[in-house]
Amino acid sequence: MSWQEWRALISAYLRPHRRLATGLGVFLLGSISLQVATPQLIRVFIDRATARVASPLVWLGFLYVAAVVLQQVFTVMATWASQQLGWLTTNEMRVDLMAHCLSLDPGFHKERTPGEMIERIDGDMNGLSLFFGQFLLGVLGGLLLLVGVLVALWVQSALAGAVMTAFAALALVVLVAVRRVGAPAWQRARQASAMLFGFLEERLGGTEDLRSCGAEPHTLRGFYGLARDRTWTTSRARVMEAIPWATNSVIAAAANAVAFSVPAVLVRDHVLSIGSAFVLYFYTQLLTQPLANVSQQVEQLQQAIAGGRRVLELMGIRSALDDGPGAELARGALSVRFRGVSFGYGDDQDVLHKIDLEVPAGSVLGVVGRTGSGKTSLARLLVRLHDPRVGTVEVGGVDLRRLQLVQIRQRVAMVSQEVHVMRASVRDNLTLFDGAVADESISAALEKMSLGSWFDSLPDGLDSVVREGGAGLSAGQAQLLAFGRAFLADPSVVILDEASSRLDPATEAVLEDAVDMLLSGRTGIVIAHRLATLERCDVICVLDHGRIIEYGRREALAADPHSWFGRLLRTGLDLVPT
Repeated sequence: MSWQEWRALISAYLRPHRRLATGLGVFLLGSISLQVATPQLIRVFIDRATARVASPLVWLGFLYVAAVVLQQVFTVMATWASQQLGWLTTNEMRVDLMAHCLSLDPGFHKERTPGEMIERIDGDMNGLSLFFGQFLLGVLGGLLLLVGVLVALWVQSALAGAVMTAFAALALVVLVAVRRVGAPAWQRARQASAMLFGFLEERLGGTEDLRSCGAEPHTLRGFYGLARDRTWTTSRARVMEAIPWATNSVIAAAANAVAFSVPAVLVRDHVLSIGSAFVLYFYTQLLTQPLANVSQQVEQLQQAIAGGRRVLELMGIRSALDDGPGAELARGALSVRFRGVSFGYGDDQDVLHKIDLEVPAGSVLGVVGRTGSGKTSLARLLVRLHDPRVGTVEVGGVDLRRLQLVQIRQRVAMVSQEVHVMRASVRDNLTLFDGAVADESISAALEKMSLGSWFDSLPDGLDSVVREGGAGLSAGQAQLLAFGRAFLADPSVVILDEASSRLDPATEAVLEDAVDMLLSGRTGIVIAHRLATLERCDVICVLDHGRIIEYGRREALAADPHSWFGRLLRTGLDLVPT
């Protein structure tokens, strides 16, 4: 990350909070000014006391206490302002980063585990929040205090000012140098943590499969390996971090030696009074605080830069799917067409080869084929989760690449066998947190799909809370949520990607009315293993190894004794062989 990129990142998120940053500066200056000024009250007190002038001592005591209390008030307010500034700015960063990640194509997310993304979005931001929340307070405040103390020392004694300026410069160089040794180690430690969290998220999400297959030993070995790497990298980072702390102790000891020797020489030569000597010692002790703060914040700055570099790298990734300029689409059902489409994932070989399909508006296409024949890939292209390598996919006569992604999401809906259910109410799971959808509209939609009685049977109706992943819901109940969600979106094209393949025949029969209502007045593409599901289709497309081997009217193919579909129907089997 260059300095210009770093400065641009900071400026972009600090600019909306200028008033808060200004308040932080005022509180900081007030606190530092009082820290530098209060020792002078001690000097006057000691000098008056040794001269046996008692009259102003009580007032000096009251003034000193008042100055200390006010200084603490300024410090508390500066700390509050810095924390507010840190969390406001980094939370805005988190929102932008989350939105950016959601806009990236599935290929990006396939290469990264959710656990790794959590570490990138939240873990790296913690380092940046420390920077925003503490850098101004620690580094800027420390530097201002350092300058204020040195100025006070020069005013007090030129010799003391010269000695302590040289000492402070040397100490700062040493502390900054040793602090840098920890940043690379911490960057490796954070990467090891990301790998471990990604592993945990993935394995915990598949505990049933792991246990049923007896894969616990293999999982534990993988966990031990990643945990060992994290332990070693974090331990090394901690050890490297101990070097600056040890250096701080040495610097503090040297500062004490200077604090004792310089005032002693000046008092012996009658250059300073006892009160001035004590203040000189006080300032020397005060000098170690900003030195330590600045050096410590330099290390945190290194960690923040490492996190900022990773954030900028992530923000710099561009989706493989460029948003289109937008185009007008007709109302109601829309036609679907694949023109010479070939497609493959990443650098893999094509899984679809020269696909030519046309689905007139309002008709239903059934897609059937063995596992791995390319059926789901066809559906993913139609909702533009990917773009074809060759050819075009059109909806309503418009290339999907010309449409805005939001247009596609509004006009094309897909219901798959894997239903994503969130920890939220049934209402929010149906509307995807769209508060503009009234309960009356939800109830009316569910009644049209003959699902109203089922949802009314829930303990709290639409307010019933569903747990993460749909825990506590049957496969049929989760599928009901998916159908209701698609119906409320009111799309023009509906894709059912084996939406009932996991259901038993009795539950599937309950969903038949919902499927008919969902497809009514819309263009439908039904991908199925069960032949009974294809009875509502107008046209059948048979895929094999990514190629169309049959395509025609369902009745014609069923009556053709030589067609693959017709032979399959005459076997009496309900499932397509895999």
